Amino acid sequence: MRSLPSAPLKRQDVWQMHVQEIFVSLGIESDDLTEHIVKSLSLYCRTFCSRGVQRSDMVLLIARAFCTVNRRESAEQVLESIEPHRRHVSRWLEILSELHHFPLLLPYFSAGVIRPAGWAGAQVDRMWTLDFGRLRMSDADRHEIMLYHAVRSLIEQMAVFWDTTSGEGVLGLKGLASLHIDETVGRHTLTDRDDLLEYVAALLMQQQESRTWKTVPEILNLDL
Repeated sequence: MRSLPSAPLKRQDVWQMHVQEIFVSLGIESDDLTEHIVKSLSLYCRTFCSRGVQRSDMVLLIARAFCTVNRRESAEQVLESIEPHRRHVSRWLEILSELHHFPLLLPYFSAGVIRPAGWAGAQVDRMWTLDFGRLRMSDADRHEIMLYHAVRSLIEQMAVFWDTTSGEGVLGLKGLASLHIDETVGRHTLTDRDDLLEYVAALLMQQQESRTWKTVPEILNLDL
């Protein structure tokens, strides 16, 4: 008698296996709490990640999960395994614990587009970097209308970072040159660097008005 083919794995089992494999690769020992986290992350991915999820996104989700259950040592271990997050682990631990709209920013966090930073001249520890060099844009998106729409969306989502300081802090901009296209090959420049800096400054002023900040974050061009 010919044996019947084995039943395909349920979708949730596939997610659980994937998450468990990442835990093993990170050197995280299994216990009752980690098993609960594995199941929770599997449910999250099954609900919100129907198209799949990048490994870097998953690792950051694991770090956040450990923060929510106050396993900071495990969260730190996870963050130490990825770049550029290992450079500001203490800031990430703070952010992952307090940020409510984390899922919206997850792709930018994991890609390093948005990340915390430190500056000796800052009066408060609220410096963030917006790295355009890491921003993934398709050829269809590489024109001024889509670019400015993307920048506006990013600034609006980042504004929450400075709410607790009433707008005081620093926004470092990096990779501005990546938004330009070489005119020598017959194509137009996306946007002038100074125009973009002025646009970001205007967006922060709008956030100051809508959020009733006392001031606005100082803008630093980190490419200079």
